[in-house]
Amino acid sequence: MSKISCGIDFGTTNSAISVVKTGQSPELVPFSNGKNTMPTAIFYPAERGAYPIFGDAAVKAYIDGERGRFMRSMKRVLGSNLMSTGTRINDTMMRFEHILSQFVGNLKKQAEVYAGEPIDSVIMGRPVHFRDGDLIGDQRAENELRRVANLVGFRNIEFQFEPIAAAYAHEVKLQREQLACVVDIGGGTSDFTIIKIGPKLKNKLDRTDDILASTGVRIGGNDFDKDLCLKCFMPEFGLGTLGGGKSKYDKILPLATMPYHTLAEWSSVNSMYVPKEINFAKKMLYNAQEPEKVKRLVELLEKESGHTLLSAVEQTKIQLTDREHLEISLNFISDTPKIRATKNEFEQSMERDIVAISESVNECITQAQISPKDIQMVILTGGSTEIPAIQKKMIEHFPNAALSQENKLSSVGIGLAYDSRRRFYENVTSLNKIINGGRQ
Repeated sequence: MSKISCGIDFGTTNSAISVVKTGQSPELVPFSNGKNTMPTAIFYPAERGAYPIFGDAAVKAYIDGERGRFMRSMKRVLGSNLMSTGTRINDTMMRFEHILSQFVGNLKKQAEVYAGEPIDSVIMGRPVHFRDGDLIGDQRAENELRRVANLVGFRNIEFQFEPIAAAYAHEVKLQREQLACVVDIGGGTSDFTIIKIGPKLKNKLDRTDDILASTGVRIGGNDFDKDLCLKCFMPEFGLGTLGGGKSKYDKILPLATMPYHTLAEWSSVNSMYVPKEINFAKKMLYNAQEPEKVKRLVELLEKESGHTLLSAVEQTKIQLTDREHLEISLNFISDTPKIRATKNEFEQSMERDIVAISESVNECITQAQISPKDIQMVILTGGSTEIPAIQKKMIEHFPNAALSQENKLSSVGIGLAYDSRRRFYENVTSLNKIINGGRQ
């Protein structure tokens, strides 16, 4: 068995890969942007036979207006019907299995270049639930991700819950044992784990007794983007306006909402760039009481600018973390509409999601059979834990706990590498000692 292994944090919004060699500490692989994470994004240039572009380069190609197909948040298709149907890439239908394999394969290639040798053992991070309330779909999603890892050349493949991996990354620096709750809010899921961590526990091969409970819900940063988009952006494209009244027989009714909801979701934006959806938007425009707004919707679809809009929404979300209000000019739309958004509006838009997250935390506490006051540390990981409303809710849940916010975007990747060393090398070494000892 190889003495090098890796951990892959294949995230909805960002991804990371870390490597670890025998006797060494895990290292996050640096990417071309100088960071240890890269956007989970892929761009297929329109030129026939052109190789796909990944991460920041993919985002740049799309923003610069290069012709081709841009995709982001591909993780969300795992376990869904889209995995079997696939999608059209330029002029060719492509299975999502192939798309995900190209992205994960690129991560593996960069790790091997960095390590200077092949890597065939991996711990793949996974959320507590890929699919809420769907055990069959959840297992199907893990099986699909396992097949992707196998297709790119990994031979030894194991899985670990992402919040548990984050706990492992924090554990190595502790001086004493603590009871912690890991709050992992990524782009697509929110996961919670209550776990005992400490210096005497970090080398245990079996941590089953230390993990008191794990729960999760399929809500994350992408959903917060959608909430903000529908609240503050889409009304300027006609959401909530009326249609009808062209003749005395017409009923005046609200315009259809489905196009707006589909455009507000990172993983479904591309499905709107087809003649059927564009023609439907044009029918909405014909019946619109406020045509100047719906005209922007038609333009958005015809220019395939949905990802550009969501990028503006995402940046607004990030800036509202420490600002009270913003005004954003959408200069990629002909009449340059101005969007006004406030922190209060953002927090109002995500109230339902906050409630669902809070319920999952309560479920985790109940399963662990502890009091919230017993938690000594809350480990925050994932970019969305920067949101003040999230942090406030966690403080309410765990009033006696210290908040640990170190390495929010990279702790899962580091923890997965620690786990890979434990499973693929230390576990084998211990087993060999037992076998050899038994022969003596």
